[in-house]
Amino acid sequence: MVMMLQTNFWLKSHCVRLSRHCWRLHLSSFDQQAVEAFVLTEKLGSISAAAKSMGKNRAQLSQWIANLEIDWNVELFSRTGHKPSLTEAGRRLLPMCQQLLEQQQLIAKQVALVGDSEQIHLRLGVSVYLASSEIALVVSRFHAAFPNVDLEIVQRRDEQLLNWDQDLELDLTLCIYRDQYPANAIVTPITKINIVAVCYKNHPLANACATNTEQVLAHTWITLRSHSKVPLWEPEFIQRQIQVEEQALAIELCKSGLGVLSAEQSQVQPYLDSGELLIIDHEQATITESLGVVVAKTKTKSEQLNQLIKIIQSVFPSS
Repeated sequence: MVMMLQTNFWLKSHCVRLSRHCWRLHLSSFDQQAVEAFVLTEKLGSISAAAKSMGKNRAQLSQWIANLEIDWNVELFSRTGHKPSLTEAGRRLLPMCQQLLEQQQLIAKQVALVGDSEQIHLRLGVSVYLASSEIALVVSRFHAAFPNVDLEIVQRRDEQLLNWDQDLELDLTLCIYRDQYPANAIVTPITKINIVAVCYKNHPLANACATNTEQVLAHTWITLRSHSKVPLWEPEFIQRQIQVEEQALAIELCKSGLGVLSAEQSQVQPYLDSGELLIIDHEQATITESLGVVVAKTKTKSEQLNQLIKIIQSVFPSS
């Protein structure tokens, strides 16, 4: 009999403790709203105004604030007047509660941003003739807007970028298009750029006047290697050439006096300004080309893709 009474007493005591524990766990799920109710009540001057702002009834907010006071073992508001006024404890806790809500809002924004950009991967084809500084600016601005989007840059010759049969699987291409692009593509003109034929200041062509095509093609040309069998835009009768992978190396070889180079003018402008490189004297040594964004008609333009096009337009203003 005594053992049964002891057992019943233990069960009742344990259940009371368990009940209190469960109540505290249940309360924790309302802590954020309770803190918001506390902050809004102080800000708006009444529980009724705070309840209206939160879309809740007054009784619910009163209960949340009361539970918060019980949970924290403090009195937040003095209830002696018509309007709730902060106690000393309430004044000390208010700034921390405000900061807590601000941090939660920032976290919510970041979570939404991560969710919107999750698993998005864009593959951007870029002409090797474009200046690296300009491409870096495009990527920098895009990354600032969409830090969680993976961006892959594929640098190729324009001819290869426009030949979609090579299955590059590009989301967007920024290149010179010469009105030659696939029928299943849409082109957004961006600007005009100058392609110039240059040589080193001590090269034989540097001091040659009114050269003809045969004279120019008789010299070594520094060209960019093609990654496919796509027909190239370069003259067919180049007798000697040095093929490289990167335009930066091609410029260095040209500066070494090894041959003639075709390059986008902004890439070599510093060397033209210094006199280290010269534009050869030929009627077609400077050609104006059309730079555009090429996207497949079947490609669905996402928010990220549309924003990328706008950034490109801002970096390469129309001429």
